[in-house]
Amino acid sequence: MRVRRWIPALALAAAVAAPVSAQSFQSEVALDVRAVGDKYVSLARAMPADAYDWRPADGVRSVSEVFMHIAGANMGLPFNFMQVPPPAGYAQDWFGTAEQITDKDEIVGHLETAFEHMASAIEGLSDDQLMQSVNVFGRDTNWMGAVLLLQTHSHEHLGQAIAYARTNGVVPPWSN
Repeated sequence: MRVRRWIPALALAAAVAAPVSAQSFQSEVALDVRAVGDKYVSLARAMPADAYDWRPADGVRSVSEVFMHIAGANMGLPFNFMQVPPPAGYAQDWFGTAEQITDKDEIVGHLETAFEHMASAIEGLSDDQLMQSVNVFGRDTNWMGAVLLLQTHSHEHLGQAIAYARTNGVVPPWSN
C-alpha cells in the first residue's frame, strides 16, 4: 500500500524533471502578444459602437482612444526601438494620430494588424539583436528590454480596457 502512495509523487517528479522543448524568448513573447491581441480584438468587437466615445472623466482616454493608443504603439514603437518598419500602408508616424480614429470596425482592423505586426517584429529579432543597446524613453537598455516594455504595455492597457468594458456593462468574452 505504501508503494502506491509514492507512484503519483514519482510520476510528478519525473514530469517536472523531463526536458521541455525549448522555445526562444522571441517566440514565447510573440505567442503572448498574439494571445493578448486576441483579447483586445474580442473586447473591441464586444463593446457597442456607441460606447467608443465613453471616458471615465474629462482628460482621460476614451474607449476608442485606449484601443488606438495600443494599436498605434504596437505599430510605431517597434520602429522607434528596433528599426522594424510598420506594415505596408502605414506611415512611420501613423501612431502619432492614431487616437483620432473612432470608427469601431476600423479600430478592430487596426488592432488585428498592430498585434500581428508587433508579434512578427519580435519573432524576427535574432538573439544578437536582443542584446543590442537602445534608449527607451530616456532609459538605456537593450532590445530585449524594449520587447518586454512593449509586451507589458499591451497588458497594462488591456486591464484599462477591461475596466472600461465592465463599467459599460460588457463582460470580456473570454471570461464567460
